[in-house]
This record gives sequence, structure tokens and C-alpha cells, in this order.
Amino acid sequence: MSKPARIVVVVAASSLIAVLAVMAPSHGADDATSVWQGVYTKAQAERGRANYFAACASCHGTQLQGDTDAPDLAGNAFLRRWTDRSVGTLFTYTESQMPVGRPRSLGAASYADVIAHILATNGFPDGQQELPANGSVLDKIMIDRKK
Repeated sequence: MSKPARIVVVVAASSLIAVLAVMAPSHGADDATSVWQGVYTKAQAERGRANYFAACASCHGTQLQGDTDAPDLAGNAFLRRWTDRSVGTLFTYTESQMPVGRPRSLGAASYADVIAHILATNGFPDGQQELPANGSVLDKIMIDRKK
């Protein structure tokens, strides 16, 4: 893909993120779970790491650092983009848009695994149950900064 085409894709993806953010359901504090409550397993994050390196690292980098065309998936830039949004919104965006030119090519379970790797890389703790590939459950898990 040429650099101008990649730029167009990134601009379109950014617009989609904004639309998804507006469409994302609001959750009351009582029914929401935080990523700080251990929403994925260590084994799932390891599977996600392998999937990430196979399908995502060429654009987003080996350290999830992004580049001029692909956003960071770790650190402050990731938190600025995704804090106060649900893991479901992140999952929906990732599954429907990534990898560029091949959306939905990994399968729902593999997308959940990749998101588990992203959460692990961002320092969110692992838990006893795997992150499901079910949008309605993921919509109740919120990405938030540690209080």
C-alpha cells in the first residue's frame, strides 16, 4: 500500500473511532467492570502477543509504539484515545478495521487475544477468566486510568 493510501486509511480510521465513541453506550458505575479487575488471562495475552506479531506489528511496531501512520497501542497515547471507552468499542473497531485491507481476517477469538495482549502491555492486570469475544460482555468492561 502506498504512503498516500495509508494516510487516507488512517484518516478514515480516526473518523470511525470518533463515530464509535459517540455511538458507544453509556454505562452506569454499577454494571461496569474495569480493566483493573483482571479481565483476561496471562495465557490469552501470550496467544495475543503471537497474533499481534503476525498481523499487527508491521504497522504498530514491536513495542506497540505506532508510527506516523499507525497509532500507538501502548502508553499515554493509547490511554488518551481509549480511556473512558469500553473494551467492546476497542474490539469492534479492531475487528472491523484491522489489519488494514483485511478486516475480520483473524477471527473473533484472535481479536480478543490481541486485545488481551494490548491490555497486558499497558499494565492492566491479568485475571482468572479470558476476555470473551462477545461484544455485549466487552461493552461492560471500561478502560480507565488507575484511581
